[in-house]
Amino acid sequence: MPIPPDLGPRFIEIKKSLVAPANRDKVTASWKRLLRQLSTEFTEINAQGSSYVPTVDWNKIVQNNYQLPRDVEEKFKQRGVIMVENLIDVPQIDLWFNQLVDFCKTHHQTAGYTYPNPTSWYNVFWTKPQTEARFHPNMQKLMSVMAKQFHVCDPDCLLDLNTQVTYGDRIRIRYPGAAAALPLHLDSSSIERWEDESYRAVYKEFFEGDWENWDPFKLDDRTYANENLYHDFTEARDTICSSFRTLQGWLALSDNRTGEGTLRVLPNIKLTVAYIMLRPLFWKDPESGNIDDYEMDLETSKFPGAKPSTGQLYIPDEFFHHLNQAKSVVGIPDVKKGSFVFWHADLPHEVDKNHNGNSHSSVFYYAQSPLSVANINTLLDTKNSFIGNVSPIDYRTQLSPEQMEQEFQGADRSHVPNNEGLRSMGLMPFDTSDPSLTTGQRKIREMANEALKTNKFVYEHA
Repeated sequence: MPIPPDLGPRFIEIKKSLVAPANRDKVTASWKRLLRQLSTEFTEINAQGSSYVPTVDWNKIVQNNYQLPRDVEEKFKQRGVIMVENLIDVPQIDLWFNQLVDFCKTHHQTAGYTYPNPTSWYNVFWTKPQTEARFHPNMQKLMSVMAKQFHVCDPDCLLDLNTQVTYGDRIRIRYPGAAAALPLHLDSSSIERWEDESYRAVYKEFFEGDWENWDPFKLDDRTYANENLYHDFTEARDTICSSFRTLQGWLALSDNRTGEGTLRVLPNIKLTVAYIMLRPLFWKDPESGNIDDYEMDLETSKFPGAKPSTGQLYIPDEFFHHLNQAKSVVGIPDVKKGSFVFWHADLPHEVDKNHNGNSHSSVFYYAQSPLSVANINTLLDTKNSFIGNVSPIDYRTQLSPEQMEQEFQGADRSHVPNNEGLRSMGLMPFDTSDPSLTTGQRKIREMANEALKTNKFVYEHA
């Protein structure tokens, strides 16, 4: 197995701070339990294949008082991924797609490929079809349904799950034969998970030897995590997102069978994240091959797959062979126009390396991004990018000066159909008068409204 690179002396101290001396034996024992459980789980995933990804019809959610059916919710909470079918009707999808293609053809400078272009990702964000789809009534209701899967325990937590902040993301129009090079990965940073104290606190159960009791849907610490410590890097940054997303997702604009240029996931949120977070402590596999011979490393700066300024990459057989991607990673089920796919922001995922279908594989990317201290800056960027008719900051920094001068995003306030949409775009202040708001919800709304007035926001977590 290759040896992970060293990140530098200060990362040795970071690694040493992860596990208290009293917990070292417990963490080592938990790592061994984890490896055994991974093997069992991956056998089950491999046996079920794509059917391991839970699916539900939108009409069932509506009939269930806008809640996930209990059996579907249980599977989603374990697997971290879900497909919601028939969210938008097919004629509307076809209309949006045709409008999108027309825009891309007319504004080819704007729609051109962006770095690093592993598939056909177009640099388009604020067009009429994207905006209408983003704020379609069913889409807004679905975002609310999925927000209910998360929770905070502290009423003073500066997070409002009843709101959404728009994060401008690209589109994909991938044609048959187009190859993809992006391996299994996480987008929400890499080394920050261990380096940033609030981010690290999200995973404290792992460093206490108690990964079984970690809750991926508790956001008290996650709210304050800084997943963008290296925002001053000027070069293009693979799989980085400056926004706090609880869920990533996309709306299908095409019918595609499994493996036809869509999404692949490793569908077990708790086991995979526990492995990811503990692997730097146990990166050196014992020569004996015996699980019981693993020893903890707190003396090196090795964090496999982590690199400042990028997302976390899981290249097959490099540093993460326990993930056994041949058995554990599955393509999502056949997808139809108007279906929506969500996956937890901590769930490893990739796109099909090959598109072997007969027609395009196309999506609008939409994330679930609640109002939080991290997302106030997202709100400001969305507002300014939309008004300026330019790309949001995560993508604009990847353009040359000439491309910046040429781009035109088709943004138009009249395409935003309601107040909820306007608020999520930073084009209207949030309501702070609702008596049902927690202290934290009211405070974060007030902070957002003030930032919208001054067009500036700086937050230091105590």
